[in-house]
Amino acid sequence: MSRPALTRRPLAAARLSVGQPARLAHLALAGILILAAGLRFYRLDGSSLWSDEGNTWALVQRSWSQIARDAALDIHPPGYYWLLKGWTGLFGLEAAALRSLSALLGVGLTGVVYAIGARRSVSLGLAAALLVALNPLQVYYSQEARMYMLLALLGAGLFWALGVWLNREGSGAPVLGPALGYILCGILGLWTHYTFPILLLAGGLAYLWRGQSLLRRQPNSPQAPRRLLTFVLANVAILLGFAPWLPTAVERVLNWPKGGVAVSMHEGLALALRTLAFGPLRTLPDPLWPWLLIAGLLPLLGLAALLRAPHSRPLGVAWGLWLLAPVGLMFALGLFSDAFLKFLLAASPAWALLVAAAPGWLPRPAAGHLALLASGAALALVALPAYYTGPTVRDNYAGVARYIAAVADPAAALVVLDAPGQADVWSYYNPGLPVLALPRERPPDPTATEAALAEALADRREVYALFWATDEADPNRIVESWLDRNAFRGLESWQGNVRFVVYSLPNRLVCRELAPAPTFGDAIALLAHCQPDFPETVAAGQQALAALRWQSAAPLAQRYKVSVQMLDAANQVIAQHDAEPAGGSQPTDAWTPGEPVVDNHGLYIPPGTPPGRYRLIVALYDEATGARLPTPDGDTVALGEIEVVRPAQPLPATVVPIRVRVEQPLGPATLVGYDIHRKGFSHAPETPLQPGDLVHVTLLWQAPAPLPPDWPTAAAFTLRLGDQTLTAPLAGPGFPTGAWQAGDLARGEFDIPFDGSDLTPELTIAGDRLQLERLPQ
Repeated sequence: MSRPALTRRPLAAARLSVGQPARLAHLALAGILILAAGLRFYRLDGSSLWSDEGNTWALVQRSWSQIARDAALDIHPPGYYWLLKGWTGLFGLEAAALRSLSALLGVGLTGVVYAIGARRSVSLGLAAALLVALNPLQVYYSQEARMYMLLALLGAGLFWALGVWLNREGSGAPVLGPALGYILCGILGLWTHYTFPILLLAGGLAYLWRGQSLLRRQPNSPQAPRRLLTFVLANVAILLGFAPWLPTAVERVLNWPKGGVAVSMHEGLALALRTLAFGPLRTLPDPLWPWLLIAGLLPLLGLAALLRAPHSRPLGVAWGLWLLAPVGLMFALGLFSDAFLKFLLAASPAWALLVAAAPGWLPRPAAGHLALLASGAALALVALPAYYTGPTVRDNYAGVARYIAAVADPAAALVVLDAPGQADVWSYYNPGLPVLALPRERPPDPTATEAALAEALADRREVYALFWATDEADPNRIVESWLDRNAFRGLESWQGNVRFVVYSLPNRLVCRELAPAPTFGDAIALLAHCQPDFPETVAAGQQALAALRWQSAAPLAQRYKVSVQMLDAANQVIAQHDAEPAGGSQPTDAWTPGEPVVDNHGLYIPPGTPPGRYRLIVALYDEATGARLPTPDGDTVALGEIEVVRPAQPLPATVVPIRVRVEQPLGPATLVGYDIHRKGFSHAPETPLQPGDLVHVTLLWQAPAPLPPDWPTAAAFTLRLGDQTLTAPLAGPGFPTGAWQAGDLARGEFDIPFDGSDLTPELTIAGDRLQLERLPQ
């Protein structure tokens, strides 16, 4: 009786020892997939749809046949749009619903990468899957309503099927199942994106390499021709599955305008590695080169580790070709530009697999995988927060629309889209204002474009212009030049790749001749200063307009920029507009002596600017050196004063431009946000500091509504930077808290010396502390 019991216990223990690792692997994979889903579905609609996503939104609302007809005029086949049309039929057309298909595809890709890597080892598969789950490039495009995640998933599916196929051929097992998977992924991939053939080429080369390797070991094998014929027939089936669209595809690819740029091998590899590691993130860790070295060295080590072992060599060849083929395509066609770097998504799974294979050189690869996962987690912590919270991680049409809705007068405003390709995404967010999309044809017709602008703006006083892809749509800047000549450029900001500019068109200008005309340098005179009726009053959040009339006494060889500034009592620059005359359309080196030059400037008065009187000055300077031309009063000329008043209704804090948004209560008020940089370098806030420099700090506050009974009359803050300390009223001495009203925005401008001892400023008010962002050095 005892012998059977003794026999069963070891068997049970053996079964446990075999089954437990499998269960742990399944639990680990489930955790990775949950993590991947969380990262991809989190804040899925947190960023704005951008132009191409707007096109997707518009396209999927059309009929199935119309989608095909419109895709035939574009550079993408219709497969993804058909799939998304069915998806949105179930889940709707909101931004999150549009993007949720890509998020789900991203989770699926994580699982497929595990399945591919697990053919080498379970630990490799888990490591590769986790790298994909955390990868910023993967997460970014899993939150975009475009076809690139489908492209990556089908590419991974193709190589998974190919790997199973090759393994079964080697063991003599039937290959029908993986062959059908290979054919299906191939057909769907071609209907998804025109770059998919490069993955088919990489797969074909991997198959041929394996075939010749088997043929060397078995030179007289009668199965070799049959195997090759089966693979050829599979690819023929893929081609037949795409045949209805093949003529359109060839025509589109051959005739589509080329938009890439040729780069050196060094630059191209750096761009590729940066994209594979960080995605399209604009703010990268400094120094960057150690990350790029790791991102390039690890896949090489992984490839070498696979190639050294005969049983894993076919995987190494397949994964290496999978990685190199899309990169080679980009070099061959000069696709290393922002518009095309996303094509590297097709190579990203192979990069993760090869990185995960790098610990194969170690005696204990599992320990190396843990180190890799720690590095991947660190990289995700560096990159992903900006993807989730940065308002301009994609072109911020949503933010622009919110701002326009808050400030525009619908009866006097017009939105101008310079590049009609923006029309679809703007339709998604349009707050109800009339829209003019120009130029209407390619190449643009200058006469027709300017006539359309003149007609549309005849009875308008506000223009909100969005400039996007102007190198293709308006390469000669017809729209922008006309607006610069006929309107006043004010607020200008980059919202992702969209440049948002606010123009004003006054009813009537009142000009004041300057006698004697002040001179700048030896040959330039300022003849007159013109402003609208009642020029001395402007509300915070609006524009102060200044039209200047210049004249040169002699030809000028140098190009100068004009700077119009509004200064407070402490000579802090509150508002500023710098540009070449007439928005660059009349540079000084093209002036005709004796002929007046009309030069319009709009100064955007930042929301929260304290009410009061401010001085207007103008200067001319050399942009290359920053040197100003001398004037009778030094290097500026006074244009007079202007009074800033409270707006009739405070702007919502959520739409007010501020570089670092905080929205944090500090003491009695809320700090909406701040800006901090080397003084004089607001246009380049990343300029490094040197000891002795002044640091300029802008603080934007908001008063509570209603004001509490204990609202202070003179609340102050303390700013500490190294050994330097600044104590001042929240918005400066000219606007103490006792003068604030309920809900007011209040902006303060301050300077503090930098002594070189610390780069992390700290703000304190009423015992509350906030550490500001680290300054560049």
